[in-house]
Amino acid sequence: MAIHNVKAPGDTPITNAAGAAESAKSQKTSKATAAANAYAKAGPAPTVSDAANVQISPRAKEMSLARKVAEETPDVDEAKIKKYTDAIEQRKYKADAGKIADGMAKEALMDEFASNRG
Repeated sequence: MAIHNVKAPGDTPITNAAGAAESAKSQKTSKATAAANAYAKAGPAPTVSDAANVQISPRAKEMSLARKVAEETPDVDEAKIKKYTDAIEQRKYKADAGKIADGMAKEALMDEFASNRG
């Protein structure tokens, strides 16, 4: 069975099945060659020693230290809680309404500022 008037990529007519197979093989070879050339242009893959030589920026070091300090710092200051609990129970603690109001206003402003930055 012959294939007539089939054109190859270069518009060269292929007149038989063997020619069609050769054209397909040629296309695959040229694609493989193009892929190999692109891979070669990308340069050599990094070696294990290259991967081990990572430079950490000063900012990344600071962030790492900050994370470590935050993880090691307790979320609750137990001594401070005990101090104020004892003072309240002994009726020695007098809340300063002005300081409380100032703290609440400051907290509200900081929350507002933070929500407007994002």
